[in-house]
Amino acid sequence: MVLEKLEPKPVWEIFENVLVATPRPSKKEARIRRAVSEWTRNQSVRRGTRIDVREDEAGNLLLRIPASPGKEQWPSVLLQGHLDMVCETNRPGGYDFDTLPIPIKIASDGNWVCADGTTLGSDNGIGVSLALALTIDEDSGFVHGPIEVLLTVDEETGLTGAFGMDLNILGITGKLLINLDSEITGTITIGSAGGGDMIMEKKVLFSKGRAGLQFLSLEVSGLLGGHSGVDIHLPRANANKIVARLLSAAQSVAEVKLCSWNGGTKHNAITRECVAVFAVPKTKSDAVKRAMEDETAAILGYYRSQVQNAKVLEPEMSINWHQAEASPCMSAKESTQVIRTINSIPHGYRNFSPDVPELVETSSNLAVVKTEEGSISMVVSARSSVDRELAAFRNSIADLAWLGGWSVDMKPAYPGWKPEPGSAFLSFVKKHYEAVYGAKVKIEAIHAGLECGIIGAHIPGIQMVSIGPTVKGAHTPDEKVKISDVGVLYSLLKRVLGSLPELRV
Repeated sequence: MVLEKLEPKPVWEIFENVLVATPRPSKKEARIRRAVSEWTRNQSVRRGTRIDVREDEAGNLLLRIPASPGKEQWPSVLLQGHLDMVCETNRPGGYDFDTLPIPIKIASDGNWVCADGTTLGSDNGIGVSLALALTIDEDSGFVHGPIEVLLTVDEETGLTGAFGMDLNILGITGKLLINLDSEITGTITIGSAGGGDMIMEKKVLFSKGRAGLQFLSLEVSGLLGGHSGVDIHLPRANANKIVARLLSAAQSVAEVKLCSWNGGTKHNAITRECVAVFAVPKTKSDAVKRAMEDETAAILGYYRSQVQNAKVLEPEMSINWHQAEASPCMSAKESTQVIRTINSIPHGYRNFSPDVPELVETSSNLAVVKTEEGSISMVVSARSSVDRELAAFRNSIADLAWLGGWSVDMKPAYPGWKPEPGSAFLSFVKKHYEAVYGAKVKIEAIHAGLECGIIGAHIPGIQMVSIGPTVKGAHTPDEKVKISDVGVLYSLLKRVLGSLPELRV
């Protein structure tokens, strides 16, 4: 084991031997479901404690852990996390997330667990590990009422597991929920944004004519990327938007014919890399290169020289182009429509909440551009904490695409989670959090999407909070989880579960 010396030992053992060791991309959670179910059965046999495991048709798991003797009448608590993870890598040769375990390591400073060139999957693997560890805790002083652990699937690509929950099969009884998918220690989340994807497609014709054309490959790489909810307000570049800006500059001096455009793979990750192949008349190639050089200088001047809190915005940003092999390309007219549309689609935050200081209210992420035979497509993910604003913003983005001749598939939106600052459960958790943490705890709503809104719609009247250890760089190969914070959260969960008779709901 890499993490065998870390505490609390049960949490890190589960994280490494179950979550990290088992491939679990979104929509491919069959192996991790089996691994969790098998681990649970083995623990039940070894400890002589019956843990009931149920699975609904969507693939969600519910573990039911009996109360400590004499505590059967205590309120039941539902701990919740998701099994899937975002799979991103910056390894030159890529990484096979479908078959390989995550290559974990402890950072050189000894304070963080991270991965070697891939996402770590601490979002939400560490939350799942915290919940599972509680089911086998051997501390004789840890007594608790009934515990339910809900592990959902496909959270990262549409929250389809939460949408598809079958309460008749799962049989959830708890009316107090602790979601373990937050990423800042010392903070309790009580609200989150709703959101929805739009898939836009444009049918195009590719011709093989190459006479008089110069073919170029434009590549943008090395960007920080990030989570399209948590990090959308930060001054980070989007590789698709950088490519659109450069192609627009090229188009200002010559006809551009697109051959391909591919950038981004995940709807909830800010695009870090993009490659576009295009052709221009040979007679205009020098003018095109000058135009792109001028635009590149402006882009690098902003992102690599601009300093925010003494940090360069995009220190590793790379923009390069080189001669490419001739390949089929779209007409100049179709190329113009594609470039102008993608250049016009908004990316980033639209506005902050007028009610909650520093909370992004509405945003969009131009997440994916992909070229296939006969078509080019985009995935745009929009979020808002106000449902009607989300609908209006999505419609305005769709209008831009329709004007450019694209078809638009508006995927169903998921609901936001409305904050309830007067919740008795919130006050209870906050009191114990501050006792464990030794400092005041912040209460906040976030712009990212959490499953709480959907779960709350399934279970009316449920009281919910979201907590978690500090995770940085989620959805990027820089993802890492702070070791000491995992111990804080584990101690907090044990204290909350062991103090439930104090709660007056």
